[in-house]
Amino acid sequence: MSSEDIPASWVRCELSEVVDILDSQRIPVNSAERQVRLASASTTYPYYGATGQVGEIDDYIFEGESVLLGEDGAPFLDPYKPKAYMARGRYWVNNHAHILRSVGGIKNEFLCHQLNILDYKQLVSGTTRLKLTQGSLKAIPLKLAPLNEQYRIVEKIETLFAYIDKGEEALHEVQKLLKRYRQSILKAAVTGNLIGNSWQNVKEVQLGDLLLDIRYGTAKKCGHDESQTPVLRIPNVISGGIDLSNLKYTILTDAEQDKLALRCGDILLVRSNGSANLVARGAIVDEKAVDFAYAGYLIRLRIDQKKITPQFLQIALESPQMRSVIERQARSTSGVHNINSSEIKSLPIRVPSLDDQAAVTSEVKKRFSVAQDLDARCEFELQRSNALRQSILKSAFTGHLVSQDPNDERASELLARIRAERDAAPAKKRVKKKATRRKARTKA
Repeated sequence: MSSEDIPASWVRCELSEVVDILDSQRIPVNSAERQVRLASASTTYPYYGATGQVGEIDDYIFEGESVLLGEDGAPFLDPYKPKAYMARGRYWVNNHAHILRSVGGIKNEFLCHQLNILDYKQLVSGTTRLKLTQGSLKAIPLKLAPLNEQYRIVEKIETLFAYIDKGEEALHEVQKLLKRYRQSILKAAVTGNLIGNSWQNVKEVQLGDLLLDIRYGTAKKCGHDESQTPVLRIPNVISGGIDLSNLKYTILTDAEQDKLALRCGDILLVRSNGSANLVARGAIVDEKAVDFAYAGYLIRLRIDQKKITPQFLQIALESPQMRSVIERQARSTSGVHNINSSEIKSLPIRVPSLDDQAAVTSEVKKRFSVAQDLDARCEFELQRSNALRQSILKSAFTGHLVSQDPNDERASELLARIRAERDAAPAKKRVKKKATRRKARTKA
């Protein structure tokens, strides 16, 4: 039996044949309105969207078990990310997820797992935001197993997935420990403890005392004309190093070029961002970016390398001690966090001898390299676990995960019974019976 074949006891059908679609009963509520309603709520319920729970609300419009499948905004073309998930109990669903309930005793989980292994390329439409229309939803091709086999398949999948979940939890915990380890290294680095020295007697100065120049970037519009001056932007520096992919360019006068041209050892920092965590993050300029310009959301530090090395300053700027000061200064109620040149120049820093700076830099690099290798191993294993999930699902829905029982009622008989029951029942009564929908209270 090939991967495209199904066991003789299975049958192919369309999704609309084996589910009730309750999309007409969805009610979207924006975040601001939900917050107002939650302010006086005594009980809250999950509020679901395209890929899972996106918040809470003070009421519910659905009760029972449903399969929620993204309508738009779901990762339809990513084979490793789920497009469908289970909702149970009492909950509210917005208009970004289709609401499905199986009929005829079919396992909702059986449908959910199968919907997460489908190829959606021919089912979705759109460019920037893919959408699964209701017409495409109804025509989704399914492989229907006998009812008893569905239960065996779901039980086996969930048993195997539980083992994978435990492994992934352990890997994520290791990644958390590595993050804390890096922070502890940086904390020790700026106190001298990392190299066995005490810098209590090292004088604390302001960062401005170590700078030859501090300057904002150009506000000129940038484009893709490669004959012009290359301009580094936030995406080119937030990785900790200079990334020359997706460069943009602009025209500068000779005077502007003189002021903005980068040199080796300059440090570019993000001065304005929607995330406070990214403010004052940056990179050391190396040979490949010499004479480039930089954009207005960046600020350039030209340091006195007779007093401090670029590598040690970058370590200090990443340390928990410095980050707490930076993020406190960069707090904003407008949603955009900023740090200006005066605030940067006032940052406190201990500057040991150049020999100590070199020793610290070397030790940080060595220890971070070990942590990076472990982190990369964790990422590799997480990718393997994603691939394993897909392999399990592929095996399940080609009839290879569990054995077939000749005593099971054939899926064709199950489907025939469902069709007969549906033909006999008026659609409106059927949906009303299956939905168990609770009328939502109107909110002022």
